Amino acid sequence: MAGLAETATLRPLQAAEAPASAMPALGRWVKLAIAVALLPVCVGFSQAFHAHFWGAGTKLKVGLFGWPETLQLFGAGAGLFAVLAVLLWRPVVVYVFAHEVVHALATWMCLGRVSNLRASTQGGSVTTSKSNTFIRLAPYFVPLYTLLAGAVFAGLDHWWKPLSEYRWALSMAMGFTLAFHLGFTLWSLRRDQPDLRPDGWLFSIVLIYLANLLVVAAVLGLVLEGHGNGALEAGVLVLREGLARSAEVFNEILAVVRRALNKG
Repeated sequence: MAGLAETATLRPLQAAEAPASAMPALGRWVKLAIAVALLPVCVGFSQAFHAHFWGAGTKLKVGLFGWPETLQLFGAGAGLFAVLAVLLWRPVVVYVFAHEVVHALATWMCLGRVSNLRASTQGGSVTTSKSNTFIRLAPYFVPLYTLLAGAVFAGLDHWWKPLSEYRWALSMAMGFTLAFHLGFTLWSLRRDQPDLRPDGWLFSIVLIYLANLLVVAAVLGLVLEGHGNGALEAGVLVLREGLARSAEVFNEILAVVRRALNKG
């Protein structure tokens, strides 16, 4: 079944929007129930992220030695994008192009076909031969330019010459491109995005939040350690700790419910 993935900035170029009944009523209720059930998971993963990057050990290191230079450069890159977007130029078409490209890449990963990719400051669209939750939501948690920046750095480091002395450039690029992704993702979600309708707003937002949390953890791991293993380790640790803390949150909720029932 063909699909049209659209990006709404002001409004899409073509208003070929999915009808309200795009997803059966039962499916909508099931996904809403899943989204509500995942809210404690959002709490658990947020706690895990905070504990990993701003736990007691990190606070002690920062207090004794200050912020790591790579993290300062990461913040400088993010700040540079903020200044650019707020005061100088908001690169909407650059974001829309990346958004539609990620739709296309996700479709290819799902063995689908892609055609008619378009992007402008007014919106974008891409025609795909299939559609699913991953294809629809991928642009909201896959930072294309961050991945490209990391891939270019890793490729040059491996096939050209060691680039350890240029880690400052990687840190700034990661900060700039990740801020670009997060900033425009938040900006776009404030608009009427057709991508979110088939799965429901809450279900989509919960998945986008959890996925971005892991993405940010991986990027920070890369910046702090300077190599791909750092990204993998940070992502896995936040995932593992997030699952453990989510279980604790569920247990606390169940305990509160039991006490309430016993009193009743």
